Amino acid sequence: MSQISSPASIPASPIQAILLAAKFERRHAYRQFQSTSLPGHLLHLMVAGEVRKECSGREYELRPGNLIWYHEDELVRGKTFRVPWVFYSVNFIAPTFPPPPFDARLFINCGSLRPLFEELLRAWLDVERSPSARGFLAHAALLRLLAALDRPVQRPYHVDSGAQLWWDLEADCRKDLRRPISLAVMTKLSGASPATIARSCHYAVGLPPLKRIKLVRLSLARGLVSRSHFSMKEIAEQIGYPRIHEFSRDYRKHFGLPPTADRLCRSSTR
Repeated sequence: MSQISSPASIPASPIQAILLAAKFERRHAYRQFQSTSLPGHLLHLMVAGEVRKECSGREYELRPGNLIWYHEDELVRGKTFRVPWVFYSVNFIAPTFPPPPFDARLFINCGSLRPLFEELLRAWLDVERSPSARGFLAHAALLRLLAALDRPVQRPYHVDSGAQLWWDLEADCRKDLRRPISLAVMTKLSGASPATIARSCHYAVGLPPLKRIKLVRLSLARGLVSRSHFSMKEIAEQIGYPRIHEFSRDYRKHFGLPPTADRLCRSSTR
């Protein structure tokens, strides 16, 4: 009898949770916008329109069939040039799954992935199925989508030279927001002086470096408060607050109410 070799072991899924699946349409041309992406990983597939976006200082032109990958609440600014602007979106948490490098965040010729986004969206919205069945179907579609993105096509992007130091440094800081981040840490990461770092940060976002990092932390926290099921202690730890009362104090000061109350308020309006 011939011996059949066993299949290669399959790793556990890196996806911890899917937070959002949706299809959006915008109809205002030449409108500028600014927002932050959602916590975790966020994928947008363009199916209509033309948009120019700046994501963490990197400028991209998006057209139908393009897919862009955001990670961890990034600053996004842009302008619509052709409408309707229609795109699919999926937001998921996968802490052990690294995003593509910045020079591989834009994928072209991805129109063939539209059926997977539609399948994921149908599963997400199918309230006639049990929550576990919806979860299995949505996760399966997302895993197939990620497998199809295994070989990105790199596209050029532009970064303003005056802001590039800061955006590169912020990307390094975002890799581990649990750690203390001071000007001394920034100097070590970048090799630049505190004054040079401060000038580049102000040029990029109009804020001093430490205020910008605090804003990054709190913006990420608000996304996790409103869209995840993590406890406040877990969220505080993820963004670098060892003491939860300090996290609650800064959160309330910035957003007007403590994180627990903000979660209750947001859940009641969904």
